Amino acid sequence: MTTGDFSPFMIFVLVLSFLGISFFLGMLIHSSLMHEDTDKLRRDSLKAWVLSMAAGTGISGWMFYYGYYVNFGR
Repeated sequence: MTTGDFSPFMIFVLVLSFLGISFFLGMLIHSSLMHEDTDKLRRDSLKAWVLSMAAGTGISGWMFYYGYYVNFGR
């Protein structure tokens, strides 16, 4: 598969999907982290928000990479 197989609109939709899924996964992680017994992080902590968004991006990145590998990599 070459890069010519992807149209610019398809790449735009993939990037937008990736960012959307990353954001909502990060928000889920953040809400679950903030409602647990965490004494070290405040509810309005920027550090907790950044860590949650990084975890959401990592999970989404793994899902997109694995989906690409399963469909096109083998």
